[in-house]
Amino acid sequence: MKEIFSGSYYAFLVPLALLGTVSVNAQKKVTHQDMLWMRYSGKYDVSKDWAINLELEDRRFAFPDRQQYWILPRVAVSKSLGNNWSAGAGFVYYLSNSPADPKVLTALTIPELRPYETLNYNQNIKKLHITHRYWLEERFIRKNDGRHLQPGYTFNFRFRYQLVLEYPVTKSEKLKLRVADEIFLNFGHSIVRNTFDQNRIYAGLNYALLKYIQVEADYINQFQEKSNGDNYTDYDILRVTFLQTIHF
Repeated sequence: MKEIFSGSYYAFLVPLALLGTVSVNAQKKVTHQDMLWMRYSGKYDVSKDWAINLELEDRRFAFPDRQQYWILPRVAVSKSLGNNWSAGAGFVYYLSNSPADPKVLTALTIPELRPYETLNYNQNIKKLHITHRYWLEERFIRKNDGRHLQPGYTFNFRFRYQLVLEYPVTKSEKLKLRVADEIFLNFGHSIVRNTFDQNRIYAGLNYALLKYIQVEADYINQFQEKSNGDNYTDYDILRVTFLQTIHF
């Protein structure tokens, strides 16, 4: 028991403190959206300690169908630090279609440049696998007036913490149950009213088709605050992911 908690104490401490700071006024306006996310996630091991990660993702409104976000791509380099820790750095090219209403035709596509750094801690409690992910993003979002792109970028930081629990539901361990929670917090000079950005709750299944190929289906509830601090969007999301691992 001492071994279990000594390795994870600090991994839990900061996220729990952050979660305690988040509150939502029930009287504020909340809208609802249904979405479908399709994702490819590749991990390419170039040595025992180093890996390259690649993700492509299409995020669409479900009713009616219209693209909202396009991640093209997310690329990162990661390194094992030992003692179940790893670190990495990467870059995301992110396209957002405006307005965020599936019943309205896209008026503007807004690009975002997003370097990021990540720190991960993994632990096992018998068959239960636990992952803690700490993620810092530097967000450069193209300036716009809602209809046209303008010169320059706005900038802010965003901190993310994700806790993932994974447990095999078959003896072969080909099928695994995954549940997770992730909180997003904004900070920087441009952030005035929405320090809390969003929270995502995940529940899904991961199935190993082959040794290095998996498919995953998740339900995600995403609760996001708008930049004005008064409006929120509650998303119900089905995400399907194709995962691939290649060893060089």
